[in-house]
Amino acid sequence: MRYSIFILFLLIVSSVVGQNRRSFFGKVIDEKSLRPVEFAHLKLIGKEEGTTTNNQGEFDLELKVNQMIEIGCLGYTSQLINTDTLDLNKEHLIILTKSIKELQEVVVGRRGYENPAWEIIRLAMKNADTHNLKKTKDYQYQSNIFTHVYIADLDSAFLQKKLVTKAVSKMQAVGELEKDTKGIPIVPVYASHSSSDVIYNGISEDREIKSYKESFLGPEFQNQFKEGLDPEKTTINFYQHWLRFLGYDFVSPLNPTFKNYFDFELQTFEKIDQDWCYRISYTPKRENDMTFGGTIWITDDENNFAIKKITADINRSSPINFIDSIHVEQKLSPLDSSEIWLPSEQLIRMYVGGKLNKKWSKFQVDINTENSFTSDLPLVHSSRPDSSIFTMIDTVKTMGEVKTTSKLIDMAVTGYYRMGGFDFGSLLAIYAQNDVEGHHFQAGGITNTQWNENFVVGGHLAYGTKDDQWKWGVMGKYVLDEKNWTFIYARAQHSLQRLGAGITYPGQEPYLWFQQLWGTFNYPYMLDEYKLSLGSYIAEGIQLRGSFTYKDENYFTTPTTDSLIFNQITTSEIGGSIIFDFGKKYVKSRHLNRYIVANGKLPYISINYSRGLPNVFNATDSYHKLSMSVSHRFKMGAIGRLDYVASAGWTPSTVPFPLLFVHRGNNLKYIYDGSSYNLMGFGEFMSDTYGSIRMFHHFEGLFMNRIPLVKKWNVKTFGIANLLWGGVSQANLDANINPWDKDNPTFGSLDPTVPYVEVGGGIENIFRMVKVIFLYRATYQENASRKYGVMFAIAPQF
Repeated sequence: MRYSIFILFLLIVSSVVGQNRRSFFGKVIDEKSLRPVEFAHLKLIGKEEGTTTNNQGEFDLELKVNQMIEIGCLGYTSQLINTDTLDLNKEHLIILTKSIKELQEVVVGRRGYENPAWEIIRLAMKNADTHNLKKTKDYQYQSNIFTHVYIADLDSAFLQKKLVTKAVSKMQAVGELEKDTKGIPIVPVYASHSSSDVIYNGISEDREIKSYKESFLGPEFQNQFKEGLDPEKTTINFYQHWLRFLGYDFVSPLNPTFKNYFDFELQTFEKIDQDWCYRISYTPKRENDMTFGGTIWITDDENNFAIKKITADINRSSPINFIDSIHVEQKLSPLDSSEIWLPSEQLIRMYVGGKLNKKWSKFQVDINTENSFTSDLPLVHSSRPDSSIFTMIDTVKTMGEVKTTSKLIDMAVTGYYRMGGFDFGSLLAIYAQNDVEGHHFQAGGITNTQWNENFVVGGHLAYGTKDDQWKWGVMGKYVLDEKNWTFIYARAQHSLQRLGAGITYPGQEPYLWFQQLWGTFNYPYMLDEYKLSLGSYIAEGIQLRGSFTYKDENYFTTPTTDSLIFNQITTSEIGGSIIFDFGKKYVKSRHLNRYIVANGKLPYISINYSRGLPNVFNATDSYHKLSMSVSHRFKMGAIGRLDYVASAGWTPSTVPFPLLFVHRGNNLKYIYDGSSYNLMGFGEFMSDTYGSIRMFHHFEGLFMNRIPLVKKWNVKTFGIANLLWGGVSQANLDANINPWDKDNPTFGSLDPTVPYVEVGGGIENIFRMVKVIFLYRATYQENASRKYGVMFAIAPQF
């Protein structure tokens, strides 16, 4: 009896379930070909539920009540079906008619088939300019950025070290440390939280930082992180054909040549927040290409195929140095009533360092961004990170061992030994050896922004054992207005120089001292110099500079030169420059120098004029000089990236040849200098009229990534071409004599019909930082000290 009751109960339940569960199922086919329509979407009107057809055109949509269903697909006219009029117990055949209006092109692929994801990607690209945040003229929003760096992937042996154990215990006394998937703590070493108002003017962003907090378990670079690191990681713009990140250009899924780089798969049609989206996965075809892989959600035609959400990943097989992996998550929303879509949330997570050695720990870098702006859609923000991370880091910073390590890192990076608000150095100029001074000894230093945020002073004192001469230099720089970079700069010096090498001066970069203090001085002179300069931005991207410089140059012989015909040139010079740097972003160093951390779309242009004033402070020469330079970096599609510098100069004046344009050579036989003609000697050539172009083309992985065994080494190829056209007017040829050689009254000048040419190439990224350069001097070989050169450069890069 009880079994009969149980069976009856099951029959009743199954009957009730069968009555409540209603399923709309069947197949969608094309009206003319009668072939299945795959990835057609079915969505319930007014609901978030929906589904898509499979590769056989089949669908199965569960219903709770009768309602309206919209059935559509790209290239077809949508249909509305009321399930009240249907028998839901049988299979239904839905016939879709192609829409001539929507279907802009017919692509014939293999056996008439085309990947359905391609058409959606094309439509997203077609509407990219409408949605691209960089294509609008202006907008503004609020940005909150949370940057955290941790030491991750720790092993038990490392955690048991005395210093690590002590540091971790101090942090855990403040708060609970986050843990990785293995339950091992990740230790914070850097944290910054910033809040900014951002205004975009069509070319560049202007950020007004409302609040900023930072703590670093290492050297205090102060606002270099504030001005450089955070803003540059705020937004990755996937609407660009090439994504600039970590100095590399990655292929975007919306690149016009997307089929050459990615495999796409249309996975489903689903709702993200309030928007229906096509979910498409994209996978790199070659693991060594500069490409992300991940998933992209593209809205339907109601929102004109905008990017709603995207994830992007690179694993340790990528060609990026030092980076184990990169993960990007981004969700976008309309900026306002316009169709511009801006990331409302973004997470960038990188694991750095594991590629150096698998046994080493890695750095986990998390950059969370929350952007808020006027929008018709509600925004979902991530929870703000716990501020106790600052207290953890500040507590550990007081440990003596940590302070010592920070000092060593700081010395290696800056070339100075920091003592509070004063930096002793540069360390590379403390000792050198050359044929004029014999042993060169130098001591000095410069204040930093810890002493004063807007004012630095510095100087040095040097002595040569062979010439028994003391040299000295002092400088000062004051920034009156940091926003417009309005500054006053002054320097004075009595120093040893060499013609064609550029002038060394207090506060100069350490590696330039190293280059110019060593070796043989072919054209030496003692310089007494006094210089005052001012500069300021008069508008966004337009900077004016002016200067006055007094120089007294006293030339002398060495064992490699002959007797002097003249020995002194005195000049008083005023100069002015106008600089165009639209879209550039700079970081201010602790010595009030500025470095470009991001290039805009436009080139950097500098136009310079100088006038020699006779009889001012006993100046001997009157002259006019005009010069111009243009530099730019741009992507050349699949063949790589080109860096170039084009320049030109002209003087109509008759002057002693050291006052002409002296083209810069390189006296370091094996060390490559990107700003010089590397097979040209110091002072070998000079001109009163010249034009030049220096090109360095990075082929990235174009060749090496296609060689099966070699591609694992992750080395890359490049090409170099340095061309210089120049000449000297007959007036300057007649008026000039060589002060160092009475038997050869001429000086080094170029034939206007024959350019100076250096060409070559090489391999970069050896051991992730070494370049090997092969150069050939194709012209002016008769008196050349070198026709060929094998040179090296050390440039750690991601």
